[in-house]
Amino acid sequence: MEGIIFLWVAWGLWIYTTFIMEKNEKGRFLFSFYLLCLICLFPYRFSILSYEVHADYLFLALLAFIYMRRLGLRQKLYMLICILTIAMSYAGVGLVAIYDPVLMIIDPYVIAALLSMSLGFIFYSSINKMRNLFLSVISGTLTGEIFLSVTLHNIGFSKMIGDYLYMDTAAYMALMTITWKAVHSLNALMSSKLSSNKGEIKNI
Repeated sequence: MEGIIFLWVAWGLWIYTTFIMEKNEKGRFLFSFYLLCLICLFPYRFSILSYEVHADYLFLALLAFIYMRRLGLRQKLYMLICILTIAMSYAGVGLVAIYDPVLMIIDPYVIAALLSMSLGFIFYSSINKMRNLFLSVISGTLTGEIFLSVTLHNIGFSKMIGDYLYMDTAAYMALMTITWKAVHSLNALMSSKLSSNKGEIKNI
């Protein structure tokens, strides 16, 4: 079922942020609220001009716009380059999947998620910029959805902007970001333990 990956990931993250995350954790309420909104808006879609747009797509676009407003001018310009790069690669994968699906060894949306995250890591490789990384990747794929839908519309095809498969792609990217954060945290924990063990050996 299209969109089931997104729903499972969103529910899992909502349960974590609502019941497991520490109450004094910064952004806990907002994360829970955003996830609940995404889950509630999932069944809905709107018609804008001659395009059909998923409600979750509009909500993600609104969130991306709000968070990008907080960045400085230089950060915005840098992120714009990243967004356009990701958008063109995302749309390119989508077009290849339609015109020559034989080249798609695995699910094209998984390929799009992997490629988008890889490009995001190139622009934002520091763990301290994880929020900017995810913001740029989501914004890039949101823009890529517009590029892809407009291109297909111009040649006689119809595609909902931000359809259920796109939401699955967003879920894959969220899981990749969380995994990267978890691996980095585990590595930092192991390094600190090794350092403390070395200190104890020297004291002996």
